[in-house]
Amino acid sequence: MKRKLSIKQKRSRKFQFENDQGLWRILRNGNPVALNRLFIKYYSDLYFYGLKLVGNNNRVSDAIQDVFANIWETRKGTSEVNHVKAYLFVALRNNLLRVNPKDILNSNDYDVCQNSDFCFDISPEDIYIDNELKLGKIRIIEELLSGLSPKQREIIYLKFYSNYSNIEISSILSIKPQSVANLLTRTINKLRKKKP
Repeated sequence: MKRKLSIKQKRSRKFQFENDQGLWRILRNGNPVALNRLFIKYYSDLYFYGLKLVGNNNRVSDAIQDVFANIWETRKGTSEVNHVKAYLFVALRNNLLRVNPKDILNSNDYDVCQNSDFCFDISPEDIYIDNELKLGKIRIIEELLSGLSPKQREIIYLKFYSNYSNIEISSILSIKPQSVANLLTRTINKLRKKKP
C-alpha cells in the first residue's frame, strides 16, 4: 500500500531536487535521478573547463563520465559536500591530471574551440598583468584595513570573508544585531572616505 505524501512533504522533496546539497544527499542514498540531474546541470561547465585544461574533446568527455561513474560507485562512502560544483571541478581536474599532468594547459589542439564563446588563451603576459593587478588591490585593501580599529576589522572579516549574517555576527560578538548593522555602516563609510 502506497502512502500519500502531504503537500509539505512534496514541497520538501521538490526542494531537495532543486538544490545541490539536496541532490547530493539523495544521490548518496542511491537515487540515480539525482546523479542525472547533477550531470545535466554541470556537464557544460565541466566540459568547457576541461577543454581549457587539455583541449581534447574525447578526453574531456570521458573524464566527466569517469567522474560521475566514480561518484555513483563510491556514493555510500562519500561525505556531505557543501559546494557540489567546486567538488565536481576538483574531481575533473584530478581525473585529467592523473593521466598526464604535463598536458594541462599545454595542449596544442586549439581547433576544438574555434568559434566558441567559451575559449580563451592564457599568455604569460596576461598572467603577469593579472598578478600585478591582484597585488595592487591587495596593497590597497591592506592599507585601508590598517586604519580600522580591531573591532571594525573583525566585523569586516566576519561579514565579507566568512559571509556571516548580522544576526550570526551579533551572536559571535555578543552584541545586538542593530549594533552590528550600525558598526558595519560606520566602518564601510570610513573605508569609502579613505578609498584612494
